[in-house]
Amino acid sequence: MNWNNKALEIFSLTRTEIDVLNVLDMTKNVQNIAQESKVSRTGVNHVLKSLIRKGFVEFELVSKRRRYCAISQEQLITKIKSALDQVDIRAKNKKGVRVKISQEDEFTIHVGAKEIIPAYRRIASENKNERVRAIQHHRSWNELIKKISPEQLVEFNEQIKKNHLIVDGMLNRSAYKAYKEEIKSEPRKNKSAIKSLEGRMADYTVFADEFFNYDAEIWIFKTTTLIINWHEEVAIEIINANMTWFLKDMFEFVKAGGSKLDHNQAMKELFDQH
Repeated sequence: MNWNNKALEIFSLTRTEIDVLNVLDMTKNVQNIAQESKVSRTGVNHVLKSLIRKGFVEFELVSKRRRYCAISQEQLITKIKSALDQVDIRAKNKKGVRVKISQEDEFTIHVGAKEIIPAYRRIASENKNERVRAIQHHRSWNELIKKISPEQLVEFNEQIKKNHLIVDGMLNRSAYKAYKEEIKSEPRKNKSAIKSLEGRMADYTVFADEFFNYDAEIWIFKTTTLIINWHEEVAIEIINANMTWFLKDMFEFVKAGGSKLDHNQAMKELFDQH
């Protein structure tokens, strides 16, 4: 088949990979591939490893030596259909206005609590055994609990614990005092939601109340960042390695100016007092 077909540009194959694929219409050894493709044997070996990993080349052993062949057109069609099925599954589970920059990078705008809450939960469920960085002033928390039910909040916090996420959190100094007042004011509504914050693997830092005093908060996962304004019900989901690492560095810089707090001990004291 013709691997120069423009429709195959979606696979981001390099020029050398295409040259090698175009001579693999039948099983050949490295020497034959190098002669016909005009690529050095070292280059052929490197390219073959890449194409095998990507699923475009298969090999067989003949007298303990490898011989290589490109996948057939039928196999390629199956590969494309499988990829489309995966995209379709993800699209059904992911709402919002998406801007796709590259195969790895995209930005999604979520509008309305009905979009933000599933995105919030989905991102948490996709990450396991990771450190999650978060900055949340209690002002943002106040807006959050207006938009999300106690049951939804408990479910989200249980997902964090289930996936063994370490919450590297930054809260304003008066947050725990505010939790206590909320339980007193509406114990039936708030107690279970606030108690679900207990028992998380946590590394907490507190900052002065006047800082980050907004309706917005930020959650930084391994490769995804979610910035949420709960009052306006707008969130930006960022999948971009460069921006994510920039935000992680910024988080660490800000964290250095706060003071450490034992979150679980603070929660225990809160409920003991109550």
